[in-house]
Amino acid sequence: MAAGLVVAACGGSAADHETLGDRDYVGRQFSDALVEYRIAIKQHPTARLRSKAGAAALHVGDLGEAVSQYVALVTEAGDRRGEAEDGLERVARAAIEANDRAGLTGAIAGLRQINATRPLGAYAGQLARGVSENGSPTDAAALLPVAAAAAPDARQEDSLILQYARALTRAGRCEDGLPIFEGLARRQRDAGVARSAEQGLVQCELAVGRQALERGQPQQAEEGFRRAVADGVDTPLGRAAYLGLGDVLLAKRDFSGAADAYLRAIQGAPPGDSVGEQARQKLGTLSNAGTPIR
Repeated sequence: MAAGLVVAACGGSAADHETLGDRDYVGRQFSDALVEYRIAIKQHPTARLRSKAGAAALHVGDLGEAVSQYVALVTEAGDRRGEAEDGLERVARAAIEANDRAGLTGAIAGLRQINATRPLGAYAGQLARGVSENGSPTDAAALLPVAAAAAPDARQEDSLILQYARALTRAGRCEDGLPIFEGLARRQRDAGVARSAEQGLVQCELAVGRQALERGQPQQAEEGFRRAVADGVDTPLGRAAYLGLGDVLLAKRDFSGAADAYLRAIQGAPPGDSVGEQARQKLGTLSNAGTPIR
């Protein structure tokens, strides 16, 4: 009998399940209401049902479901775009109150999907808040592009994009971060951001060179180190790049080239500098071995 009742309930019309959902919603049984609305939507999706399901999902804290329903509402009825936007705004505010970054990301992405021109600057700072250099690089890489897209002005957008590139670097994705640093440095819209981007660029080039060297890819390593040398002239990072370049040239038996690179790594190094000390040791090894050096 119980199985028969379940089958009968599931086999009812969409209108029946909508009515049951409405009763549950009025009785503040929002989880039950959401279940009924979902069943009704499967049988006959309408904008009205999407709106009700979004509201119920919002009440139970299922922000991902709420976003999905409000976005689908526009698909069902384009003339109800404003209602969907209002619903997604409520999702965004609920996500901020609950410190639900994924929910806020989804709400902002949904708003941009259905109305790319809607100003979302109020949420950019909230989305980026807490995503610092000490936080999870995975979270930062996922959230910061959305925050940047919602930034109210170009200056804040560049600042958030810079944080995004740094997050990629911390996550070991320097090859993805390189073009972002290059773009920020080239734009020169904010002097502070441009300087930081230039430093990040050299750090990434240096990291790419070291990774290639560890993988046994000397050509790629040399290219990375030479780029870092060119972009990091007369800086500690530039000297570190010369040290790596020297190792690559030494492996290629270009002894004079390696010695020159080690000398450049020593140049300007303060006392006790680790890069300078390593370069001196490597240069000394070359000299003691009687290697011809120009």
